[in-house]
Amino acid sequence: MRPDSIRLSWRHKVAFYAVLSVVFASGAIWAWLHYFSQPNEFGISPAQAWILMIHGLFAAMSLLIIGSLVPLHVKYAWRAHRNRGNGIFFIAIVTLLIASGYGLYYIGNERFRSWTSWIHLAIGLAFPFLLVLHIWRGRLSRRIRRSGAAVRRQVVRDSSTPLGMTKY
Repeated sequence: MRPDSIRLSWRHKVAFYAVLSVVFASGAIWAWLHYFSQPNEFGISPAQAWILMIHGLFAAMSLLIIGSLVPLHVKYAWRAHRNRGNGIFFIAIVTLLIASGYGLYYIGNERFRSWTSWIHLAIGLAFPFLLVLHIWRGRLSRRIRRSGAAVRRQVVRDSSTPLGMTKY
């Protein structure tokens, strides 16, 4: 992160996108193996356990990276009144992913597990699209803010002339 900036540094972006890409890919691969591959005599695909371990490892790393956004990115965006609604929605989505992942790992109730699994899978598969939407809305809010500031500067310049005369 750049100090006093909403925008991420290139290193932060690379780490963020790399970790989230592995989380997404491993989750999608696990879901595909779970629902569409031929199970062995124990009822699972042999690669499922390994993919799930990779998913868990990178999910833990994603918690660190997403947590690193709070003191700078989230704080400065909130103070600048930029992309607040979408930011709150995105934080809620991340919170649901974390809670459902925790539930899948630690809660043994099969009925609860079934619902949690589908919720986690649906949000996880939608996550890249929601992230792109969040980034797009943030960039749009920056452009709108800039264009609004340019209009305000022009109005101030025009109103500073005596008797409303235009400058040439």
